[in-house]
Amino acid sequence: MSSVVPRAPRRFRRGSQVVEFALVLPILCAMVLGLVDYGWFFLQQSMVTNSIREAMRYGAIQTPAAGDLTGECSTCVDGAAAEIVTQLAVYGIVVAQSDVTPTIVNVAGTCALSLNPTIAFDPVAGFVPTPDAFDVNAITYLQNVTGC
Repeated sequence: MSSVVPRAPRRFRRGSQVVEFALVLPILCAMVLGLVDYGWFFLQQSMVTNSIREAMRYGAIQTPAAGDLTGECSTCVDGAAAEIVTQLAVYGIVVAQSDVTPTIVNVAGTCALSLNPTIAFDPVAGFVPTPDAFDVNAITYLQNVTGC
């Protein structure tokens, strides 16, 4: 013998959808905000990397000033630092030129321009943990400098 359980009338079940939605909404919002923050981080990381690549290339092709000693290139260092600030400003990332000063290093007997800036990252929502900064290591060989 089968027993049939009577269902509640439809008007008494109407509020269950609202309760379920209220339970799912915070989880859904957390997922969306996390996607937005991480998407923003990866976009900014790409822009920082491209800006630094272009600036290092600009510094690498500069010709040393007349008073520079062998293995030095003040125009390379200054030009790359100024170009990094300019390139990042195009994307709305503000950084001081003193925070992104490249140096000339000796890499296997060849002069190279080296840069290791730490550029701060500001998340959109700040709801999920993201890195606080971009740590970029860049090195490029100098085209017109010898004697390192």
